[in-house]
Amino acid sequence: MQKIGLKLKERREELGFTLRQMSDKTRVPIGKLEAIEAGDLKRLENDLSYVRFYVRYYCNALHIDFEEVRELLDESLDEYSNTTKMMKISEVNEVSERIQERAMSLNRSKQKKWDVSLITFIASVIVLIITLILVFIFLILPNLNQAKDPVLVNPQIPEPIEPLPNTPDETPVVEDQILAINQIDSLNYEIIGFDENEELSLVLNFGSNAYVRITVNGDSAVNLPSKLYNVGSTLDFKFTASADTTLEIYIGWMNGNTMFLNDLSIPLNAEIAARNGSVTLTFKCVGGNA
Repeated sequence: MQKIGLKLKERREELGFTLRQMSDKTRVPIGKLEAIEAGDLKRLENDLSYVRFYVRYYCNALHIDFEEVRELLDESLDEYSNTTKMMKISEVNEVSERIQERAMSLNRSKQKKWDVSLITFIASVIVLIITLILVFIFLILPNLNQAKDPVLVNPQIPEPIEPLPNTPDETPVVEDQILAINQIDSLNYEIIGFDENEELSLVLNFGSNAYVRITVNGDSAVNLPSKLYNVGSTLDFKFTASADTTLEIYIGWMNGNTMFLNDLSIPLNAEIAARNGSVTLTFKCVGGNA
């Protein structure tokens, strides 16, 4: 986990972002981002079910392929869970030993008229019952209460939603329900994980003056006339996403501009992002959640 945190921290510092800025981009609290960068799963112990989503959002915001760190993340989480369970078992054993020692001490202080064998039996039964209760509290109960990875419909707010129940004819697929952008090449992208006819927002923040023209399925956008946008201005284009919807965006001067889809940072090829000239980017909506 420390290797993953170091990779994310170095990338953030390389891009010149602060933790506050990354928290605003990912909607993940600063404390959790600090724990991820430090590789400190102890600080995330109460949020282990969401750590994969936090790291995914962080990778997307920093233009890092999540699949590069996914296997190492899974190993780190499994190792931490197993270590925690072993510690709980050790604590239970220590408590049991202390209780048994206390019972034996009390047993020796009783008057001789008590039957030593009976007292030992009673103490053993008590110890056994307490041990079973502690095992249930520390080992079994957490597993009963721990749900599968929650389904997050909107990555802007990483709040858990009750997982869909499994049925013989239907298996919930978590990945397909998360809005995401796949970069096909330097100029072409796929949009996946949206609901059919969902309204999406494409935002351009201009770091340089640029003329912009947007077409949807080959037609000029009715509610967004082509025009020149000045430095510091923002273009917020809303469109209805459905299967095979295609957006074509012409930007007259690309260098200095950034792009987002529903606050999800759109990864840009380094050469395209720094181009002192025009580019045409194509976004195709693939599939959709019915």
